[in-house]
Amino acid sequence: FTRQQHRVAQPKLLSAGAQRPMSQPSLACQIAPALDADEDLQALYNWVDEIPLSRPKRNISRDFADGVLFAEVVNHFFPRLVEMHNYSSANSHTQKMYNWNTLNQKVLKKLGYQIHQQDLEDVIKAAPGAIERVLP
Repeated sequence: FTRQQHRVAQPKLLSAGAQRPMSQPSLACQIAPALDADEDLQALYNWVDEIPLSRPKRNISRDFADGVLFAEVVNHFFPRLVEMHNYSSANSHTQKMYNWNTLNQKVLKKLGYQIHQQDLEDVIKAAPGAIERVLP
């Protein structure tokens, strides 16, 4: 699911004297690196175009800002993990953050992938290049 350059640090199990049980590893979350090469960006756009989405893609930064299309992308590959009724189209920062936090906590965590809070803020604000950094 994740590309090599977007890999999240592997969770480490705690030793016997640790506070958390060994069965619940924590995920380290790092800010996603930018895609520099035009070929990488074009390959990413072509990949997204192959996935059937509920809304047409006009401006990828704005289209993915509310998290709904990202949830659809994950749902395309892992239909049992994503409950699409949890995600509604949004214009408000609060609802967008709710969608993304729901994805991060309920879906991406199960896949061993977490999006850094700063990346979420950038995606929600539709900052240029933000969604390209976090797409799988």
